[in-house]
Amino acid sequence: MTAFSEFIKHVGRGEKGRRSLTQEEAREALNMYLDGKAELLQLAVLLMLQRVRCETGEEAAGYIEALRSRISPQWQSIDVDLDWPCFAGKRRQPPWLLLAAKILAQNGKRVFLHGHAAIDMVKYQIETACPALNIRQANTVEEAEAILALDNICYVPLSSYCDPLVDLLALRSQVGLRTPLNTVARALNPTAAPFSIHGIFHQGYEKLHADAAALVGDDNMVAFKGEGGESERSPRIACRLAGVINGERFDEEWPTFLEGASGKHGEISGEYLQKVWLGEEDNNYGSHAVISTLAITLKLMGLCETQEAALALAEKWWLARHDLNQPNE
Repeated sequence: MTAFSEFIKHVGRGEKGRRSLTQEEAREALNMYLDGKAELLQLAVLLMLQRVRCETGEEAAGYIEALRSRISPQWQSIDVDLDWPCFAGKRRQPPWLLLAAKILAQNGKRVFLHGHAAIDMVKYQIETACPALNIRQANTVEEAEAILALDNICYVPLSSYCDPLVDLLALRSQVGLRTPLNTVARALNPTAAPFSIHGIFHQGYEKLHADAAALVGDDNMVAFKGEGGESERSPRIACRLAGVINGERFDEEWPTFLEGASGKHGEISGEYLQKVWLGEEDNNYGSHAVISTLAITLKLMGLCETQEAALALAEKWWLARHDLNQPNE
């Protein structure tokens, strides 16, 4: 077995001597820590060195594999269509992505939302908005199965399926920076759903997510710079996507969907989202955010072949939300 210090040396040597870890080395390094064969200080040093020069797709893939091995295979027994990780939180806008997720559930697609409320206590977390929108939380496989059978949508906290990652994400509060594990958290897909949507904060990281997904064998996923770093499209700007479709890497750009709108909203709450959902409040930005985010999922899942068709179907479903029997209300 390689001494953990060797991994640090590979990444931290001088300019001519250093190199990135391979996928296998990254997997071994994280597994060593999770097995109690390395100290938290050692792992933190490795992660910070990778953060400084930006982790690679191979390193992220190795960490994904290590953490997936710690998730009970029972989670993969759940019938889910779309994996929807929420690990950023919102500051300027309410989490419109939840209304897009509800539309999918209303139209028969099973949506598995998951995240970590303590990831950034300054931001409004997606988990906080779920109760007002009648999106129920599950803490066990059995609870998730029961809720999905009735509602087609549920939210599951990270601690319920990958508790070891909770403490590792808390490193941010100690060192002041995100680590590569913030990238990895979005990619765990605990139910092995056939489709997954990732939001990222920094442009360029969408390619890293897509590269890592391809390396770990995820056949259908998409990543993009979302509003506030969440898996929600900002309709005010063009959106560059990177992902995997049927096992093949792709890149794509969606044009601006809403010209001239403000990017800041006054009320950020689940209660406000519920009012918009029920038609008691109208929000032009919000409607465009829902439709454009939903369209990305529709194209990803093969329900539409073109952007135009996906946007048209997303708008149709959004406008018809009161005409259907809604399983999650």
